[in-house]
Amino acid sequence: MGSSFLIVIVLIFGAMYFLMIRPQRKQQAKHQEMLANLKTGDEVITVGGIYGDVVAVEPDRVRLEIAEDIEIEVARRAIAQIVQPEEVEDEAVVDDEELDEPEPVAEAERADAEARAETEDAEPEPAREEARR
Repeated sequence: MGSSFLIVIVLIFGAMYFLMIRPQRKQQAKHQEMLANLKTGDEVITVGGIYGDVVAVEPDRVRLEIAEDIEIEVARRAIAQIVQPEEVEDEAVVDDEELDEPEPVAEAERADAEARAETEDAEPEPAREEARR
């Protein structure tokens, strides 16, 4: 009875290792490699969601330009990922396409307002006054 319990515990630990611990360590190693290869000119995202261009890289800090002539310093480990240039271009195209399309709700509201205006204009003047009383 004792040996079967020990086998179950070992199997559970083995499953936990392969399902949780090992993938987390791979992810940490990949993140460390990305931070080691960080260079000036890379566009990055911080863990706080701030996009910026790397201006200077120090051993434990990174200086980012987040807008023209606005720089911030963040901890090197606060860099979440490097933004790939393809992603930025694709987002810009999607935003331009969305701006060109008129909103259907606004068109429907405009049509309703025009229909109400036509109905009000069609009523004779005395009928409108009686309706107000």
